[in-house]
Amino acid sequence: MNLPKIMTVAIRFVLILLSCSMASGCGNAGRKDRNVPEGIVIYVGTYGENLYRYIFDVSDRSFIPLGQAAVKNPSYLALGEENYKDGIYDLYAVSENGTSSAVFSFADDIGMTETGSVSLTGTDPCFLFFDRPSSTLITAEYGSGSISVFAVNDDGSVGEKTDSLWFHGSGPVAARQESSHIHQVAFLSDDSASGRFLLATDLGADRIRVMKVTGPAAGEYGDNGKGLGLTYLPELDVECGAGSGPRHMAIDVQRRRLYCITEISGELLVFRWAFGEDGLPVFSLADRILADEAHGEGSADIHLHPSGKFLYTSHRLKKDGISVFSVSDDGTVVKTGYCRTGKHPRNFAITPDGKMMLVACRDDMAVEVYDIDGLTGELSPSGQKLKFDKDMPSCVRVAE
Repeated sequence: MNLPKIMTVAIRFVLILLSCSMASGCGNAGRKDRNVPEGIVIYVGTYGENLYRYIFDVSDRSFIPLGQAAVKNPSYLALGEENYKDGIYDLYAVSENGTSSAVFSFADDIGMTETGSVSLTGTDPCFLFFDRPSSTLITAEYGSGSISVFAVNDDGSVGEKTDSLWFHGSGPVAARQESSHIHQVAFLSDDSASGRFLLATDLGADRIRVMKVTGPAAGEYGDNGKGLGLTYLPELDVECGAGSGPRHMAIDVQRRRLYCITEISGELLVFRWAFGEDGLPVFSLADRILADEAHGEGSADIHLHPSGKFLYTSHRLKKDGISVFSVSDDGTVVKTGYCRTGKHPRNFAITPDGKMMLVACRDDMAVEVYDIDGLTGELSPSGQKLKFDKDMPSCVRVAE
C-alpha cells in the first residue's frame, strides 16, 4: 500500500473542501456548483508580502483561494515534487530583497507551512529552478550577476548551499549593463553521451553563459556528495548582440532550437544547437526577429505552447502585451500576431491543455486570463482576472 499517495489524495480532498468554504468570499459569483470545483492548482508569486495558491476553475475561468504564505517579495516560484515522507508536494520561492535576499521552502499543505530558509544567496535572486535529477535548487541572481546551488533535504526543505558561480561583464547600455545580471537558468539537455549543461542568460553582458554539470559539488562549500557541481566554459558563451540584454529562454529539444527573448532590444533570437565530437554544445544563430515592435526595452518572458506549434513572448513599458509566433516543423519561426494585456506583463503560464494563458500583470495588480486558439495560437481576452489589493503579481506557476 502506498501511504504517501493515499495521504496526498486525502490532503487534496481536504483542500478542495476548504476552498469551497472560502469561495463565498472570493468574488467568484456565478459558479454553478461551488461544491464541485473543477480545475487546476496555480501559484502566484508577487512583489509584496505574500505568495498565493488557488484553484483555477477551467469551466468559468474563476479563481478559488486555497491559502497563502508570508514572505517578502516572493517574485519567482518553483514547484518541487511529492515528498516520499509526507506525500505532500513542496514549493520554493526566492525572496528578492537586495542584500537581505533568501530562498524559502514550503509544504503544499493546508497551511502552506514554511519548512526552511537559506539567506546565503547573491543579491536579488529573480529566478528559481528545481532540478529533479540532482534534487537541487538553482537561483539566478540579477543584482550580483551570480548563480547559487542549494541542496534539497530528504523532507523537501531547502538545505545548505553547495555551489556558487559569479560572472563579470558589461554591455554598451550604461544604465542597465554596468555589470553582469543573471536573469534565468535552464538545462540544455540530459544527453547520455554528452552529459548535462546549464545555460544562464546574462542581461548585463549580452551573452548566454554555458556550464557543464560535473557531478556533486566541490570547492569552497566542500565535497559533500550533495547537489551538483558546475564548471563554467567561457569559450562556449553564446553571443546575443551588443545592447540586446538576453533575459529568458525556452528550449525546443525536438527541433534542437534555443529561443531567447532579449529585454533591451526586444528581439527573439533563434539558435540551432548540436553536440560536437568533443561532446560540447555548439550554437549557431538561425534567426533574429523583432518581437517588441513598440521598442519599449522591457521584453520579459518566453514560453512554447505545449503543442510546440506556437511561441509567445511578453513585453512591457510600451504597448504592453504578448507577441505570438508560429513554429514550423523545420524550426522556422514567424511572428503572426500581438495581443494587448494589462500593465507590465512580467511572467505568464500556459495551462497544460494549451487552451488558456494566465498573465501576471504586475502594475495592474492582476492575473489576466486569455483564451488560445488551437489552430492559430492567437490570444483573446476572456474578461476574467484575479485582482490583488496590495501585492503585485510577478509569477504564475501551474501545478504539474
